[in-house]
Amino acid sequence: MAGHELIERHLQTLTERLPDPVVDELADGLLASYDDQLKRLGDPDAAARAALADFGDADTVTAAFVRASPARHAAFTLLVAGPIVGLGWGTALVTADGWASAIPLPSRLTLGLLLGSAVLMLVTAVREQRHYRTVRLAALGGAGTVAVLDTVMLGTVVTLVPPPSLLLLVALTGSVARIMLAVRAIPTLITRQ
Repeated sequence: MAGHELIERHLQTLTERLPDPVVDELADGLLASYDDQLKRLGDPDAAARAALADFGDADTVTAAFVRASPARHAAFTLLVAGPIVGLGWGTALVTADGWASAIPLPSRLTLGLLLGSAVLMLVTAVREQRHYRTVRLAALGGAGTVAVLDTVMLGTVVTLVPPPSLLLLVALTGSVARIMLAVRAIPTLITRQ
């Protein structure tokens, strides 16, 4: 199949934004469309423009793949779970008998920074529309940070808490569920391009 400068530039843009196997498959379809248009129209420039018009611009194609990415879905799930688990922890901490004050201020600040960075990465993964790799890396970082954060919270509670209350058990269950969501997502995020 013969290429065209417009087609090559379009594929280069997609290469910068999408995984190589996806671009390879898209390239096959785009080049086949170009060849068909070239046979029909006879003019290479008109054929390239027609093939690109049928195919869609790079932003539209990229956005479709990003929306369907497993990384974006994992990030969205963790973002939705966040306020629910946070509400459980907040309620447990507010109603606790002062055990939270036993956690040193630097540890509380570190947990706050971890939470903020996890939210930032997950929001980036959900909102990014042009770079598939950014979505994957942000979701991976967010999932890993959520898993660490919840594990630290569980470890802290187990070592500092007097007899557990129902609210604390709800918060613990929420953290365990969120750890499982994050851990389940991580291998997929690592192995997929």
